[in-house]
Amino acid sequence: MINEHFDRFLRSAKDELKEKQQLLETEHHLAGHARWSFDQEAGLLEMYDLDDNKVVEADVIPIGSHAGNENTWRWAWSNETLLPRHRERSAPLKALGDLTGLDLFVSEQAFSIDDEPMAWELAAISVKYLNALGVYRAPYGQMNSFLALTGVRRVGEGSGNNGN
Repeated sequence: MINEHFDRFLRSAKDELKEKQQLLETEHHLAGHARWSFDQEAGLLEMYDLDDNKVVEADVIPIGSHAGNENTWRWAWSNETLLPRHRERSAPLKALGDLTGLDLFVSEQAFSIDDEPMAWELAAISVKYLNALGVYRAPYGQMNSFLALTGVRRVGEGSGNNGN
């Protein structure tokens, strides 16, 4: 993919992600919940209200993680801390290397990126490629894990979304 085509592809992925994120926020208020957890065994992102009631759960495909203190990115398919089935579910993202001609999409090791906005660009491209509903940036200290959302649903009767 030549630079001009990649730039259009990236712009399209970012625009699509912006729309998807707005829809997810309108319908599920993901940013307004008191806490989140990722149940690796079940493959679910879970969102909790202030009373610690689970109110939203989402099926996910891990995309990758961004270490903010080092500005590095690591693809989920190469991350040994994830269960093998999650690495397998994210493995199709390696095809982005052939699609774009960029080696960064097939790097098995963590690699340097410019900043968090670049991490969001990698997530946007991944969401577009996976045809996912959007992405959740799961913060954990200096690390942010990016999870592609493939199904989102409300659960329980909790008090909801921290006023949003």
